[in-house]
Amino acid sequence: MIEPFENLAVNIDELPTLEEENFKNISPDYRKVSIIAWGVFYFLLLIGPPIAFAFSNEIKSEFIYYVISISSTLILWSINLIIIFKAFKKKKYLLRQRDLVYCKGLLWTKRTTIPFNRIQHAEVKQGPIERWFKLHNLKVFTAGGSSSDLSIPGLTENKAIKLKEFILNKIEDEQDATD
Repeated sequence: MIEPFENLAVNIDELPTLEEENFKNISPDYRKVSIIAWGVFYFLLLIGPPIAFAFSNEIKSEFIYYVISISSTLILWSINLIIIFKAFKKKKYLLRQRDLVYCKGLLWTKRTTIPFNRIQHAEVKQGPIERWFKLHNLKVFTAGGSSSDLSIPGLTENKAIKLKEFILNKIEDEQDATD
């Protein structure tokens, strides 16, 4: 006998919620990493026009373009600094029994949840500026992509390695349970 197909409604009010107080903040030093990284980018933008101006033959006619370029770069850098400070508060993560959640964003907030049974591997990376502040970046990869599906920056070495080991153990446990 064939069982009848059921597709019952789920009461949204009974679903578990993500409590904001359970989320962990990333290291405050990551704000400094962001400021320095973007500072290098904008510094390169700032020195470009004067260098081009020094080698230009049409000094008078192009001078206004270089002034506009430098002033607009400074304005963009200022806006970027405001965004770095405001958006930093939104960067947080949560480790649960069956998944990893990461939140970020300012105007457009993004909450990414990756269940452990979808994770292929995880790695801990560190860039040159992060190295100065002894911070690491946890990257989590799922099937089907060559880039990371989730990246949590601003973790201390101890936290990053603990998270990675926890995730890898969960992956192994999930695989053993299905075998």
